[in-house]
Amino acid sequence: MPSPIPSRWAAPLGVVLLCVCLGACRQGSQTEQLLSEARDYRAKGDPKAAVIQLKNALQQTPNHAGARMLLGELYIEQGDPISAEKELRRAATLGAAAGPVRVALGRALLMQGQFERLLDEIVAEPGMPQRATLFALRANALLGLGKTEQAKGEFEAALEADATSADALLGQARIALLEHAPERTAQLLARALAAHPDDVDSLRFQGDLLRMQGKPAEALLAYQHILKLRPTNAQVHIDIANLRIEAGKFDEARRELAAARKTSPASLSLYYAQALLDFREGKHAAALESLQQILRSAPEHMPSILLSGAVQLALGAPQQAENHLRKFLAANPNHPYASKLLATIALEAGNPDAALNQLAPLLSDGKADVETLAIAGEASLRGRHFSRAAEYFEQASALDPTAPALRTALGISRLGTGDNARAVAELERAAALDTKTPRARTLLVMTYLRSNDTVKALALVQAMEHDGDNPLVQNLKGGVLMARNDPTGARNCFEKALVLEPSYLPAMENLAQLDRIEKHPELAKKRFLAALDKDHKSVALIDALAKLAIAQGSTGEAQAWMERANRDNPDALAPALRLVDVYLRSGQKQKALVLAQKTQAGNPNNPDALGMLAQAQYANEDYPAALESYTKLGVLLPNSAAPSMHIARVQLTMNNEAAAQTAIGKALALNPDLLDAHIVSVGLLLARKNYVQAQAEAVTLQKRHADSPVGYKLAGDIALAQNQAMAAVVSYERAFALSKIGPLLIQIHSALLQAGKTNEAEARMALWFKDHPADVPTRLYFASSKAMHNDLKGAMQEFETVLKHDPTNVIALNDLAWSSLQQNDPHALAYAERAYHLAADNPVVLDTLGWVLMTGGNSVRALPLLQKASTLAPKVGEIRYHLGVALAKHGDKPGARRELERVLASDKDFPQREQVKALLATL
Repeated sequence: MPSPIPSRWAAPLGVVLLCVCLGACRQGSQTEQLLSEARDYRAKGDPKAAVIQLKNALQQTPNHAGARMLLGELYIEQGDPISAEKELRRAATLGAAAGPVRVALGRALLMQGQFERLLDEIVAEPGMPQRATLFALRANALLGLGKTEQAKGEFEAALEADATSADALLGQARIALLEHAPERTAQLLARALAAHPDDVDSLRFQGDLLRMQGKPAEALLAYQHILKLRPTNAQVHIDIANLRIEAGKFDEARRELAAARKTSPASLSLYYAQALLDFREGKHAAALESLQQILRSAPEHMPSILLSGAVQLALGAPQQAENHLRKFLAANPNHPYASKLLATIALEAGNPDAALNQLAPLLSDGKADVETLAIAGEASLRGRHFSRAAEYFEQASALDPTAPALRTALGISRLGTGDNARAVAELERAAALDTKTPRARTLLVMTYLRSNDTVKALALVQAMEHDGDNPLVQNLKGGVLMARNDPTGARNCFEKALVLEPSYLPAMENLAQLDRIEKHPELAKKRFLAALDKDHKSVALIDALAKLAIAQGSTGEAQAWMERANRDNPDALAPALRLVDVYLRSGQKQKALVLAQKTQAGNPNNPDALGMLAQAQYANEDYPAALESYTKLGVLLPNSAAPSMHIARVQLTMNNEAAAQTAIGKALALNPDLLDAHIVSVGLLLARKNYVQAQAEAVTLQKRHADSPVGYKLAGDIALAQNQAMAAVVSYERAFALSKIGPLLIQIHSALLQAGKTNEAEARMALWFKDHPADVPTRLYFASSKAMHNDLKGAMQEFETVLKHDPTNVIALNDLAWSSLQQNDPHALAYAERAYHLAADNPVVLDTLGWVLMTGGNSVRALPLLQKASTLAPKVGEIRYHLGVALAKHGDKPGARRELERVLASDKDFPQREQVKALLATL
């Protein structure tokens, strides 16, 4: 038997045990007290205080299942489902009752749009008291996935479990609303309110219903009634804010959001509504910041992904916008708003057919809204489908302009507890692209103008004037009057537009056009400068001044303006990218590269900045760097075929045809209908003389794109590569029948010449110019063709005709100077001087002027011009030959020999090879 504890230890040990027990009891008592206070605060409508008390309780007792459960429920009420889910899962592991945890967890998952997870985890087991609510949660998840019929079954099961379930009755009401059954909707809502008169979701649905019926004042009263019952209900403040945003009352919306922020600062709905408000106010950077906060914690929050697409598009980042929108559409196929935005991106990228393909599902059921029809009309217009464009615009103009808002508002009724569909609908209502500008009618006016129907155009724009004073309408009317040869009336309209909105740039630009026509460009410049005085850093105004300078032939001044735009707005992406482009176009490759590097460093994840850097690297012949940049661009834009197309171009430049073919294959895998990729692919096959496969690809294109000339054009190229000129003519003619454009006529003319059909080729050109006298590109080709075939007099006549239509055409001036020189025409120098005045840094122009001067005996002036030309184009043998001759004339025999030897070493097929050898023999 063990020895008894000595008595001297008995008292102290008892005291220790008593202290431990008393401490635990006191701690438990404090925890329960804090829990009780949290419940009281919640009942009084003070969730923030309740959360504080619960956190205090959990500091003392971290494994308290009840505290975790209550905290999770409060986070749901505050609109923070991410935090709620964490607490609820912890509560479940600590032994909280299964039924209540499942209900709360289901609500948290629903709020996050995690519909599949909800259906996997939330099950209504027999005998569970919360069965009705659990069935309703599952039904709402099914609704979120678009599975309406299955949702109906779950709602029925909920009502079998509890005939008065507000969740189930509201769910059935939402379905009735979507099925256009207003009487049944009202009956179900009435049942829900009769059973639960103070149920917030039912009261919110009532407000939503009034809002959708076009009764915003009554909807506001319904929402305010909820606040009388629950003064701190943050979600209702957000509902009212969205109502205010829709009405354009942004100050009131801000006040409502501030009220919501007091009780639910971490609410996803609050962040989303703030982003929506910023978006409507044009504060796109602020909107993006709010959305990024949401997506950091809830990366699959679809409404935020959709709004991010709209915001990125507004910020001028179409590729990033496209990435967001494609992700949203992958989860919500054929969603109208996302589809319209994506179609707009395609349209702005110059791909009208892709825009129409994107809209096709929305147009197929005959229920397209105004905006869908307007975008489809614009895409058809740009794709030269004029009759279809007019049809779309007429349908759009005939619709009630409020109809789209009412239809998209149906999404609000899909309330659930998560508000994902509701949030998307808020975006559609708030950001409808047709709310402020009469886009459909504007584009219909443009369609009429395209078809020279100025009578209908004027009648429609005059009807638009009845909607009230609008600078856009006045500007449009001025354009119609210009088309009707009424410059005085047009000027009056443009000036009226500026009275209505003094900074309205389109009207300023149209007035500038009139000023130029009337030979008063100084008035246009004065007007732009006056506006710039009021807005010193306006990129748009500086751009307008740059365009004016270009129109006057002042390329240096234009560049200076663009440099100012970049200097005054150093963090703005668009001016920097435009300036890089200007540098590249003007041959200032190193400047372009330096600015592109700086711009990309400041915008490391911007695809446009990276793409421009790649262009600058390519222009500077740093092909490995360009290849690396385009590869990175492909990572940023995984769904775009464009980076692969650029990679193929770089690989071809590096003579790596196999790698180029691989890149083209990747581009076609991403976009099988990408015609540019097919064109390059056929070119690669032709280079390998794989005519059979090339022909097969051309035939495939003819079948897949029956309305496109590309397949037939490629077939003509394939025939020509095999010296089958007449077969090529047949294919080119079929392409021309589908698209009567100058470039295809050029192909026909070239093939006819190769077939020896010179008279027929000449006749085709004569007929074309009879109907298209101002087609400068085709006439330039025709003139060059004559020059190549030694018909210099005919070439000179054609170049002179080009200059009648385009007096500053550098190519025509330069080639006319060269042809005149061959004909000993004394006007050669004057033409060369005019070309040099317009393009003093063009090596071909420098070479022509230098050689004309040399031929005329002015070697002193000729030599520096030819030296500069050779520096700018060191690989062009003819320029080096001319420089060698000039150096010899100037007495620099070593320099002349050096240049002439380079010509012989670098160009074995140089046409004046014998002349070079003869000259070398004299040095």
